[in-house]
Amino acid sequence: MKILYIANRSEVFSGGQISLLEILSNIDRSKFEPVVLCPGEGEITEKVRAMGITALVWDMPTARTFNIFDINERVSKLRSIIRAQGVDIVHTNGSRAQFYAALAKKGTGVKLVWHLRESTPDIFLYDWFISKTADKIICVSKGTKEQRISHRFPMFDKKAVVLYNGVDTDRFKRDPEARESIRNHLGAKKSDVLLGLIGLLIPRKGHQILLKALSVLVGDHPQLKLLIMGRSVDEAYTERIKTMANQLGLGANVMLSEPREDIVPVLSALDVFVLPSQGEGFSRALIEAMSVSLPVIASDISGNNEAVIQDKTGFLVPYGDVYLLAEDIQKLVKNRQKSINMGESARKRVEDLFSIKRHVAELQNVYEKLKEGR
Repeated sequence: MKILYIANRSEVFSGGQISLLEILSNIDRSKFEPVVLCPGEGEITEKVRAMGITALVWDMPTARTFNIFDINERVSKLRSIIRAQGVDIVHTNGSRAQFYAALAKKGTGVKLVWHLRESTPDIFLYDWFISKTADKIICVSKGTKEQRISHRFPMFDKKAVVLYNGVDTDRFKRDPEARESIRNHLGAKKSDVLLGLIGLLIPRKGHQILLKALSVLVGDHPQLKLLIMGRSVDEAYTERIKTMANQLGLGANVMLSEPREDIVPVLSALDVFVLPSQGEGFSRALIEAMSVSLPVIASDISGNNEAVIQDKTGFLVPYGDVYLLAEDIQKLVKNRQKSINMGESARKRVEDLFSIKRHVAELQNVYEKLKEGR
C-alpha cells in the first residue's frame, strides 16, 4: 500500500515534524511504501532520503500568501503527483497540507487522512471544508477532537479518532553518564535541582509564568536552577525572557540554550520538567520527558491532562497560577523520593500508552481499514 505524506514544512520546526519522522522510521515497510512531499528542500527531505524513502518537492504557499489565480495550477500538479506515484492514501501532516489535498483529491480515488495536531480552532468554514473532505481525521488528543471536531462539527465526529503521539522508549530513557556530563557543562552542582522547559520560545509556552514561580522560590531554595531550551521564533520575546530573568534577580539561576537534535542527554540532566503552557494539542516534549523518567509539572489544559496523572506522574496546575506552580515545584524539591517515584510512574505510563510502536500499529490499522473500505 502506497502512502503519500504531505508535510506542512521543510524544516524540523516543532513536534509535528518530529512525529512525522518517527512514523516514517517505524512504519512496516514490508506492507506500506511511504513517499513524502515537502514544500521545499530542507531538513525533512534530507532525513527522509537518509531513510531510503522517496522525498519530492512541491510548492505549497500558505493561505495568507497564495495567489488565487494560480491555485488551480498547484492543485493540478499535486493531483498529477498522486496519480504518477500510484498513491492509495494521502496522509496530511497539518491543516494547510489538508486544504490542498482536499482540492486535489477529486478524480484520484485516494483516501485522505488528516493528522490534526493543533487544538486551537481555525476559521469555521476552513475547518468545515477540510474536515468534510477527510476520510479519516487523526486527533492527537481527546481535547483536540472535542475542540476542533465534536463541538463544532458533530456530523464528522465518527470519522475522527484519537491517536496519541508516540515516543521511541528505547531511545528516550535516562542516561546517567550523559546526565553528569551535561550538568558539568551547565555548571550545575550535584546538589542543584535543575528544572527544564524545552520547546519553542513563544508566549503560549509559559516561560514568564515559570520565571515568576522561580522568583518566589529561590530565596529559600537557591539550589534551584532553570534550563530554558528552544528555537527562538520571535527575537523580541526571547529578549523579554532574558530581561525578565534579570529583573527578577534570577541571572544566576536561569540558563537559555539553543535547541539540539539529541535531546535525551539534556532531559537526563534535569530533575523536573515543567510545561506551564496556555495551549497544546498533545505535547511531544511532555511525553519525551516522562519517558526519561522525569516527574512533570504542567498546566491543567487539554492534552496535558491526558498525559499526566495528578500526584502520580506529576502535577497539574491551573494555567497562570504562579503560586500553585511554585508550591508544586517546592514539593519535589523537598521530597526527592517523591520526585523519583513520580518519574518512574511517568516512564511506565509512556511505555503503556505513548510508545511509538503502539502509535504506528494503530495508524497502520487505520490505513488498512480505509483501504478495505471499512
